[in-house]
Amino acid sequence: MKKTSTILIATAVFLSSTLPVMTQGVSAEQVKVPTTVDAQKNLESKPSSDFINKFDQAVKLSGSQFIIDTDNLPKNTTAEELTQLREMVSQKNSIISDSRNLNNGTKIEYNNNSVTIIAASENNDLLRFREGSNYVHVYWWGLRIGISKSTLHYIGAGVTIGGIWVPEPVVSKVLSTLGVVATLAPGGIVFNSTPPIATFWGPEFQ
Repeated sequence: MKKTSTILIATAVFLSSTLPVMTQGVSAEQVKVPTTVDAQKNLESKPSSDFINKFDQAVKLSGSQFIIDTDNLPKNTTAEELTQLREMVSQKNSIISDSRNLNNGTKIEYNNNSVTIIAASENNDLLRFREGSNYVHVYWWGLRIGISKSTLHYIGAGVTIGGIWVPEPVVSKVLSTLGVVATLAPGGIVFNSTPPIATFWGPEFQ
């Protein structure tokens, strides 16, 4: 009887230690995590620097999609963190996939750790240098959005860049942070955000 109990306890310990590894071993593309209310709030909020730094080496661009490299996941990754990471990666992959279906002259460039979606423009290289351009850098943790000076002057209710709707109130807040208004902007602007574009950080002039 004691021998049987010992075997059962050992088996339970083995399973409890291997299950988290098995869970982390499933790639982002194979996992479909339902988006809960809490998860959606996380997606809409600015990710913390600690979170980005912790998982930046575990996410890489493979072809046209981000994947989670489970071999590089920190050993102290919690189930909650892994769920949030999968949600963030899945969201950005959807943005990339949607942008590939645009038929409006949009260009897509794949870099080492990001995808750049460049809006079609009739401006020549010199004008783009002076005024900036419209683009979206897609990272696994968020977006880096660029808006040209010309677009700022005629933004109206907002602007769609690479399939991403950027509302005017957010643009006005970015400009206010930079100390200018749209009609007096010396050039284009760029800032970080995450869908839906309701918050921002890291604003600069192009």
